Amino acid sequence: MNMITKKDIVDTITILKMTYPGALKDFSATDLEAMVEIWYQDFKDSTKDEFNKAINEIRYTSQYFPSVATIKEKLTSKVDIPDANDEWLKVIKAVRKFGSYREKEALESLNPYTAQIVKYIGFYRICTSTQDEQKWNKKEFIAEYNTLKDKHITNLQIGNKGVNLLNG
Repeated sequence: MNMITKKDIVDTITILKMTYPGALKDFSATDLEAMVEIWYQDFKDSTKDEFNKAINEIRYTSQYFPSVATIKEKLTSKVDIPDANDEWLKVIKAVRKFGSYREKEALESLNPYTAQIVKYIGFYRICTSTQDEQKWNKKEFIAEYNTLKDKHITNLQIGNKGVNLLNG
């Protein structure tokens, strides 16, 4: 995996200056050095390929010089996070396969954070719910899952890669 270097950041800022000629015109050499250092700290955990793809997508679609937040947003929009409805279907499959007496096996068959949400709602409750109650369980699961998903994306954007909320 080719990680970003300071030279890559300098090259990127040069390309962006050419793409957006009015941007950074009032920056001194010291300002540019500080910008390179800040961007390097913010993107050093990104691969060169994913960083370049994000920069090119911004260059081709935006009229404005990108902020760090804009680049982080592009980088994290490529993260493959399972859909809440798909995870709920896995919960229902686990309930059907293992039943209410094999909770441990059912939870082990799920993504760790899906299992965590199921524990929060109550595995037995999900297993024994009526059809109408199951609709509420599904709504609660999806709300909890999407909250976790949003927190996960925020952690990625702020560079807190050590916290992986969705893949255990």
